[in-house]
Amino acid sequence: MRNSFALPLFITLCAFASGPTPAAQNAVKVCGESRESGGDAASVAAAIAGLKLLLSAPQIQALERPLNRESAIQWSNLPLGVVPRLGLKLGDLNEAQAAAARRIFAAALSACGLALLDEVRLADDYLIPFDRRPIGWDGRNYFLSVLGTPSPQTPWMLQLGGHHLAYNFTFNGRLPGATPLFLGSEPIRFEMKGVTHEPLSRQSTAMSRLAVAIAPHPEAKLTGTFTDVVKGVVVTAVPGQLPTGGIDTGFPHTYPTGDQDRGILVGKLTAGQRQSVREAIDSYLSLPGAAVSAALRAAYQDPEAFEATYVGFSGSPELSTKGSYVRIDGPRLWMEFVVQPAVAEPTTLHYHALWRDKQSDYGGEIGP
Repeated sequence: MRNSFALPLFITLCAFASGPTPAAQNAVKVCGESRESGGDAASVAAAIAGLKLLLSAPQIQALERPLNRESAIQWSNLPLGVVPRLGLKLGDLNEAQAAAARRIFAAALSACGLALLDEVRLADDYLIPFDRRPIGWDGRNYFLSVLGTPSPQTPWMLQLGGHHLAYNFTFNGRLPGATPLFLGSEPIRFEMKGVTHEPLSRQSTAMSRLAVAIAPHPEAKLTGTFTDVVKGVVVTAVPGQLPTGGIDTGFPHTYPTGDQDRGILVGKLTAGQRQSVREAIDSYLSLPGAAVSAALRAAYQDPEAFEATYVGFSGSPELSTKGSYVRIDGPRLWMEFVVQPAVAEPTTLHYHALWRDKQSDYGGEIGP
């Protein structure tokens, strides 16, 4: 894997629009050192109102969509050249607008969630020299949308994402709404401006520790071959062409039932193994602001629900080979982590990860 390349000029000139600031790079190292904060509806709504004051009428039209299923499922983890996006393109914002947009991100996300956004976009900047088709690898190709009317009381959604990232937060929904949440990274590790980045370090470390911890249990081993996350966007392969689809048309998804091929129950694990499960869950829960994820953390770690959660893996527990896969499958909780071949440099690997909630995807506001 290559470690560096000559940065395109726009990265230097447009730090807010196309990549993180040096302060944001530093946040990557310290995001786990304090408890998460942020995510309250009033603060995020106020930040959105501040951005709208700086936008043109066409930009506001791009930003706003109705809160319905058709709008909500438009997210994707695939590049812009594969799946066109709706929303306000971050790379088109001027400096003042980009600073206002970042205040929205900071209000909605934890420090870890903001750092992930920065690093995933930097990874796309890293991929620009490899994009010969082109398929749209570029840190500017990330989009912000507001579904419904931002309010401290009534339901609405904030969507933020692009290649390898989808934040879908529902505020004031019938149920807590932090999901669907997709995160990925290509390359797994890279260097820019003398700083080494590993966007999914926290999640990959926690999920690998979990797989290693449960590996001695035969029932923890899942059957089958895993080429991607199981409950992600729906993609239709087209031989010799880019795939089609790539949005969440599978929602509402069906999930495994019974006790066959789901892994081992947490209730059968030792205290140390259970702690590994908690840490893996928290590596995902730490991304939204605390006001978004707090109720979900309580639900997932409720003793009865936690005991009834299955954990399983396939392939290498160290997540070192193609097809390595880890899953946490609870009464509500669904978290996945998979290792795939890289696209830009196929001899290397990259990560996909997904968090869904079987009851409260889209805050329970979006029906079939």
